[in-house]
Amino acid sequence: MTTDEWVRAVTDFGFTERQARFLVIVMRHAGVCLPRQYASFAVIANGGKKCNAFFDKLVRRGQAVASDCLHNRARLYHVHHKPLYHVIGEVTSRYRRRVPPRLAIERLMLLDAVLTTPNVHWLTTASEKGTYLANLTASAAAEITPEMPAAAAPRPLHQLSATFPISLEPDGRPVLLYLATEPWTDGFRRFLQEHAVLLRVAPTWTLRLVFPRPLDRVYEPTKRSSARSWSRRCTPQRFTSSSGTSSIGDRRPKARSIR
Repeated sequence: MTTDEWVRAVTDFGFTERQARFLVIVMRHAGVCLPRQYASFAVIANGGKKCNAFFDKLVRRGQAVASDCLHNRARLYHVHHKPLYHVIGEVTSRYRRRVPPRLAIERLMLLDAVLTTPNVHWLTTASEKGTYLANLTASAAAEITPEMPAAAAPRPLHQLSATFPISLEPDGRPVLLYLATEPWTDGFRRFLQEHAVLLRVAPTWTLRLVFPRPLDRVYEPTKRSSARSWSRRCTPQRFTSSSGTSSIGDRRPKARSIR
């Protein structure tokens, strides 16, 4: 099914298209959300009548549960309704299960990053990524000529991690999203190793790094040393930063070696 088909299926539960599109993004990427995220997505007032009515309906129907956030500054909503996940093909999704606060915070940060580009196509499950990688590898193999050395042939496929989503730009370029939840680079190194086969066969790709904001409150003890380490390992061709996200973009084949 396509995203539009998922949205139409969710609208059958009595939601508007805008509400359904937001719910599809939440269920596929996080399972939890905040009213401010929907308000930003729908371009409406946070705490206004339309925003509150949407979440009140979710709770009243038993499709989501609400809990108070720290300092009672906001309410966290966990979308867990099994029929909703069923119509988007994610009935066994781990996002239906309740999670501890630390993991909920990480999922909210990931959702914030996804909502900055809500209209691109996202690969969120291991099966979706596996199918994409298989098609990409087959395409790369078809372009290999007899004059090319054997080392240029794509390596055997392996299962890509489902931890972080991959988005596809209109031109087909994959964008790998990594959420930096640790002030050291071990997790980032594993992430690159898990996706090495994809980075080898993709003609161009973008690596998008998402940091907590404000960064200094979370990683103050090791912020500077970690930043130096990330810079040495990534060596980006282009680096931009806005709204708590950073992108390392447009790696070409000649610059795809991973150390």
